[in-house]
Amino acid sequence: MRFLAQPDRAASNAGSLERAFAASIFATLLATLTGCGGGSVSNAASSQARALPPARTPAASAYTFTTVDDPADPSFNEILGIDDGARIVGFFGSGSASDPSQGYVVAPPYGQNNFRKLDYPGAADTEATDLNDTRTILGFYRDTENDIAGFVFVRGIWTNVKHPHGMPNHKSVTELLGVNNEDTAVGFYTDSSGLNEAFAYDVTTGKFRTLSPPSGNGAIATSISGRGDIVGYLQKKGHSVGFLLRQGTYTEFSYPGATDTEFLGVTVYDQIVGSYSGSSGATHGFLLTNPLKSSIAWQRIDDPSAAGTTVVTGINQSDEIVGYYVDSAGNTNGFFATPK
Repeated sequence: MRFLAQPDRAASNAGSLERAFAASIFATLLATLTGCGGGSVSNAASSQARALPPARTPAASAYTFTTVDDPADPSFNEILGIDDGARIVGFFGSGSASDPSQGYVVAPPYGQNNFRKLDYPGAADTEATDLNDTRTILGFYRDTENDIAGFVFVRGIWTNVKHPHGMPNHKSVTELLGVNNEDTAVGFYTDSSGLNEAFAYDVTTGKFRTLSPPSGNGAIATSISGRGDIVGYLQKKGHSVGFLLRQGTYTEFSYPGATDTEFLGVTVYDQIVGSYSGSSGATHGFLLTNPLKSSIAWQRIDDPSAAGTTVVTGINQSDEIVGYYVDSAGNTNGFFATPK
C-alpha cells in the first residue's frame, strides 16, 4: 500500500512516479527492498517466543483477475479497500503537482460511469483507503500547507482526524487506513521525533488508543477485523515485519525467505493479505491463513499482467481480494480478483 508519508514503492520498482513532498520525513523508516533474509514467526509480546509450527508455502493461488482503473487516469490507480458487498475504494493520480491524487468509491460491475469521486474539500491530494458495510469511508488527505490528516466520510459529511500528539503544523501526519463494521478505525501518526506510531480510533467518540508492538522502531496499523484483531507492520533492523494483534498479544510474521513483509488486510477469520519482497527485488502479494494454528500457510498472489510488482491490500468475507500491480509499461493499475 502506498502512503502519502512514504515514497511510492510500486512506482519506484517500475522506475517511475514517486512522492517527493514527504519522502524526506520518513526516509529512515522505509524498508530497503533488497537482500534476502529468513522467514520467521515470533510472539513479540510474551517473555517467551510463541512456539508455532513451520509455515507451509503452497503454490501461487489461482484467482480470476479484473483490472479496475478510474478512466480519469488509467496510468496510475491503486485500490485499497473492499467491503462485503464488493464496493471498493482507492485513488487515481500519482500525487505530483500536475497529477494530484483523487479518491473514489465504485460498486460492481465497476463500469466507467460508476466511479464516484471522493475529494476532501480544499485538499491538494485525497486517498480513500477503506470502507465498511455501514457506509463509513475513510482515508487521508494532504492540505495546501503539506500537512497530512485522516478523514472520515459518512452520508455526505466529512470529518478530519489529527492525532493530538503529532508533529507541529506543516509537518503533521495522521493517516486512517482501515475500519471495521463497529466503526473502529486504525492507522498511524508521526510523533515529534519523526517516528511512526500505530493507533486505533473510535469514529463515533473521536478517541484514540495507542498500539505499541513491543519490538521494532515505528509501527503502522493497516486493518482491523470484525472481532477487533488488528494487523499492520513495524520496522525492525531496516526491514518491514508484519504483526497481528489478537486479544492483547502481538505476534510478528515474515513471509518465508522475504526481507520485507507488510500486512495490509484481515478478515474476522484472521485471513491476512499483504505484500512481501526478497532478493529478486520483485514485490508479490500473499494470502496468509491460520496464522496462529498448526495449519499456518502462505500463498503467493501475482496479477498475471504484473511486471514485478503486485500488492494485495484488502480482502472481504467472500475471499474477494483487491490491490494494485505495475505493468510492463510502468503503469500502476488496480485489480479485483475472485478465487477460482
